[in-house]
Amino acid sequence: MDFDELQAAADLQWLVQCPALIASHQAYTFGAIEPSKPDWGAVKRFLDTKTAHRVGYYVEALVQALLESEASISELQHGLQIRREKETLGELDFLFQQDGKLHHLEVALKLYLCYPEGAENGSHFVGPNATDSFERKRDRLLGKQLPFGREFFPKIEKSQHAVKGMIFYHPSGEGRVPLPELLNPEHARGVWIRESELESLLARWPSHRSGRILKKPFWLAARGEELSVDEIEAATRHHFTKWDGPVYLAGFECGREVERIFVMPECWPQKR
Repeated sequence: MDFDELQAAADLQWLVQCPALIASHQAYTFGAIEPSKPDWGAVKRFLDTKTAHRVGYYVEALVQALLESEASISELQHGLQIRREKETLGELDFLFQQDGKLHHLEVALKLYLCYPEGAENGSHFVGPNATDSFERKRDRLLGKQLPFGREFFPKIEKSQHAVKGMIFYHPSGEGRVPLPELLNPEHARGVWIRESELESLLARWPSHRSGRILKKPFWLAARGEELSVDEIEAATRHHFTKWDGPVYLAGFECGREVERIFVMPECWPQKR
């Protein structure tokens, strides 16, 4: 996959500015991005791999590039596998020295849809892959991933997380549910609909609004060709004739992003 520095820079800026999804005292705050940095080597290497379509791995590559540009950070390790004899027990996203302290950092981009009926896993905040949920990620991160680092590296003084993302709400607004514990009330928000609702949603768009279809792994900053309403509808319909994954859209007015939308298959959260 070709490397586009403008795309990478916009995606990193989006990631840094996006509100934290999990509000806890262990949330990590990224430093400012200096104009002449970062070195994009980690991103270029990632885009050359067979997993270049994986959004989560792309986010890790962006964070690696940012951490490598921080003068106060040294001895940075990424994707550190923990083994016991021949068994892999787990992996740490990042381990590094900063201000004389050993840091462990877990990062993620998570997008959840508010589903008032509740999915089979019991959550009302469900991923496009409905086996995932906000509560599952929160509990695994705070109850397993962060403690796991200290178990094998007792000298860790700071165990932190940078979980960024958005919550998508259905425009009907029906069946509002309370936020789960530790879901940041100031989270970024979007809209989700089913394929059958696409025409009515686009009909409500102002005549001057355009859109962009976001392709993996570039689900952060919405760059690329702007499409008309008719082009968006045609491309989305075509998508669902071949695949049952979502279509991810960004709406624009006067060159400014105004809306993020997940268009889901009719069967979601079940699989076909």
